[in-house]
Amino acid sequence: MAAALERLPGVKKVDVSLEKAQARVEFDDAKISSDKLVAAVDLLGFRAKLLDVKPLS
Repeated sequence: MAAALERLPGVKKVDVSLEKAQARVEFDDAKISSDKLVAAVDLLGFRAKLLDVKPLS
């Protein structure tokens, strides 16, 4: 999943925790929205929901 998400435009970094069943994605919101990231995860066959969005400083 991480490799597929990293190929999306605007995605900078993906960290997946199988133990927690979570992924942390750093992305440029000018290039891709959080809604599109959730949809991409769903298309990969995983149930996805947004937990939190924090701007990079």
